[in-house]
Amino acid sequence: MKRESSDGQVESPRAVRCYARLARLCLPREFGSEHRERMITLFFDLHREATQDRRWLGRQTLCFREYVSLLCNSVTERFQVRFSSNPRAPRASGRSRSVWTNMEAFIKDIRFGVRMLLKHPSLSLIVIGTFGLGIGLTTTVFRMVNGALWKGLPVPQAERVVAVERTNLARDANPIGITVHDYADWRDQQNVFDEFAIFGGWELTINLSGSEGRPERYRGGVSTANLFDVLQVSPVLGRTFREGEDLPGAEQVVLIGFDVWRDRFESSADVIGRNVTANGVRHTIVGVMPEGFGFPDRQQVWLPIVFDPVSTPRGEGPQYIGIARLKTGVTLDEARSQLATIAARLEQVHPETNEGIGATVEGFTVRFVGQQFKPLMLTMLGAVIGVLLIACSNVANLLLARVSARVREVALRTALGASRARVMRQFFTEVLILAAIGGALGFGLGEFFMSSLDGLMQLSPPPFWVRFDVDHRVTVFVIAMTTIAALVSSVVPALKASGADVGEALKDESRGASSFKLGRLSAGFVVAEVAVSCALLIGAGLMIKSIVKMNTLELPFATENIFTARVLLPEVEYPDNASRVQFYESLLPQLEAIPGVEAATLSDGLPAAGNGLLVFEVEGQTYATDDDFPSAREGVITADYFRTFEVDVLRGRAFDNGDGDNSLPVVVVNQSFARTFFPGGDAIGGRIRMGRRDTTEAWFTVVGLAPDLYMQGIGNLNGSPAGFYRPISQASVGRSISMALRTRAEPLSLTSDARAAVAAVDPNLPIYNVFSLARVMENATWMFRIFSTMFMALGFFALFLAAVGLYGVMSFAVSLRTQEIGIRMALGAQRMQLVGLVMRRGVVQLGMGLGLGICLAALAAGAVGQILYDVSPRDAFVFATVVLALTLVGMIASFVPAARVMRVDPVEALTVE
Repeated sequence: MKRESSDGQVESPRAVRCYARLARLCLPREFGSEHRERMITLFFDLHREATQDRRWLGRQTLCFREYVSLLCNSVTERFQVRFSSNPRAPRASGRSRSVWTNMEAFIKDIRFGVRMLLKHPSLSLIVIGTFGLGIGLTTTVFRMVNGALWKGLPVPQAERVVAVERTNLARDANPIGITVHDYADWRDQQNVFDEFAIFGGWELTINLSGSEGRPERYRGGVSTANLFDVLQVSPVLGRTFREGEDLPGAEQVVLIGFDVWRDRFESSADVIGRNVTANGVRHTIVGVMPEGFGFPDRQQVWLPIVFDPVSTPRGEGPQYIGIARLKTGVTLDEARSQLATIAARLEQVHPETNEGIGATVEGFTVRFVGQQFKPLMLTMLGAVIGVLLIACSNVANLLLARVSARVREVALRTALGASRARVMRQFFTEVLILAAIGGALGFGLGEFFMSSLDGLMQLSPPPFWVRFDVDHRVTVFVIAMTTIAALVSSVVPALKASGADVGEALKDESRGASSFKLGRLSAGFVVAEVAVSCALLIGAGLMIKSIVKMNTLELPFATENIFTARVLLPEVEYPDNASRVQFYESLLPQLEAIPGVEAATLSDGLPAAGNGLLVFEVEGQTYATDDDFPSAREGVITADYFRTFEVDVLRGRAFDNGDGDNSLPVVVVNQSFARTFFPGGDAIGGRIRMGRRDTTEAWFTVVGLAPDLYMQGIGNLNGSPAGFYRPISQASVGRSISMALRTRAEPLSLTSDARAAVAAVDPNLPIYNVFSLARVMENATWMFRIFSTMFMALGFFALFLAAVGLYGVMSFAVSLRTQEIGIRMALGAQRMQLVGLVMRRGVVQLGMGLGLGICLAALAAGAVGQILYDVSPRDAFVFATVVLALTLVGMIASFVPAARVMRVDPVEALTVE
């Protein structure tokens, strides 16, 4: 088989067969040999260009355009054959013909749009990149908000699961826990819930031990027996709690998570019925929960609450969180109304415990995202959508510049009978093609951005129900943003182009360019882009300065080569303060004896990790009411606390082994405490006492002054740093305590030795939260890093938009003014004068945008200040740096296209039509 290409060259039979197969694959069967022959000829031409012509890339584009045109013609003819010329096809109704007409017009719009995309490849790539980055950033933030606020619990009909809590109306409306008495009354008197349970355990830890391995610590939860009826979650093995297993005297049972079953019990099928010790009490395993389930946070062990409202005095005992499932058809407002009525009734019956106590009902996930995170995340979503709209305005500005060269084309279409709506639809279709490609790119970028944030998320993992994967909401959101972006970007250019005067445009010999003025609208787009870019870049600059401050912060204590971990004592085995102090005093020598340990300490809180507040009074001062008594941070420590962290006491002395329970009660205060509560900051010799006016506590004498060690927590910018330290033997200590070991080796290499030291005192106790102190500091500032990363991404994207917008508009302005430039040069104008003339417009727009951007940044300073670390939201250095950087970028973006004036040939410019 022989075949000649379009220029008469003979092709090999093998190539003919290959291209014939490819043509049959590309074209439907309805088309005859004429179409296939033409396509085969195109394939031959493309092959010859690739192998013989050095300028193949440009010629290939021409061939590809013809190929795309052929395919579009083929699709059109295929529909025509099927709906009109096919004798076997059913006769089309009027509605069907209308549908076909619209389909045919849409296909023609797509064909023309593809040709325009290929005709201006550089502009098309810029638009696609702009859409891709804008949609990618918007998708990333939406996935975060969707996962945290809107996905809900991964349980059946999650929208009906609500959190139920009490409120103290006399003080504020913030939720407080439910006592077992109020829970029992609400449960019995309500009729808006199918099931109503209570649970606890956001920070509960359970030491699980038994013959199957060494003791380990897990996040645990406690609940009434019907919790899993509320959630409608079934175990993969065994059963959940039965009714009555939350009552006093019931059998001690436990549910374990999938990870515990897999890792500790090696996915054994006979795990049901085994005995384990949980917090010192023997329990029987009755069920294994599904993989990924960790209600309410990331729990892996669940125990029944010992529910006993009869023997517990009303108003006393632990407080829990309520969780309920709304009945079908019941709204949140109806549930709130009924529980408020019940709460008011209980206030009348039990005024001594329920005075001012109300009720609140809220969607579960919305309630527990956090009051500070919900508005912040929604604000971030609004900001990123605003950036996407600015990206759309940038695209619109670029398209306005391109439309200025197509006014004559539009005028011809209108003169030939095209309606304004038809012309506008064509423009929308062209932009929709670009937006669709950009949307696909943005979807991929969203995946990349989310994977980049995973490392930061691991510093403080979210609850199990926060999932950032792609679901139907994300898919619909991306499609909607793509469509909206196309619509917003195309509507102004389409209106301007379709509204041009036909007569004037057809008279214009330069294809209508001069009859179409970019004018104030284009300048307004550029000014808006620069303004928003400036504001976002100022925010990004403040974030960068915050991160630099965190990374270069000179802490007043050592963080290198310090091992930290925590121990939790079971309440059954360590029921009182004396037993706990005895354990800690026995553990400390074991830790100090570990090889390589230079110093060791036990404390209720590490430096900069945060200490709790305690109410006290200063000797010699009077307080009118209990509310007037001050509070400060309290640290409970052992003698070598300051030596372990290489901190020198500024005045007085630190604790020593002589500060026991039978010696003089002493405290060491920090500098902020001394300045706040002692005139002149001289606190040595002063005395304080814990509690209010009815306290029976002893007076503690101040014996030392220590530097501030961020007792409020390094991430707590609004908390007071004032605090004091007490010896562990003279204080009331909790069941959980931190150990810190300073060593010459890598800190985590001490993990096994520290575990062995704890086991030497109590073999049933595990250690947990095993980190170096440097990692503890990172964990304390994770929120700043996540939001700083997001703001920096938005800021730099805004910078890109501003530069591209200025460059694009200036570039098209130069191309449209070629004749003018040629005339000016022919009349003797100097090239540099012409460069300045062209740049003047860009400089004016840049200046106006910078002025508005500074005002926007100043107005947003209050909101941005909430996520800044030790940086003023009106930092003058950041403002000045951003303005200078934007000015430089804007000048470059204006100069590069303006510099083309220096390469203009006056003769060629004057012959341009």
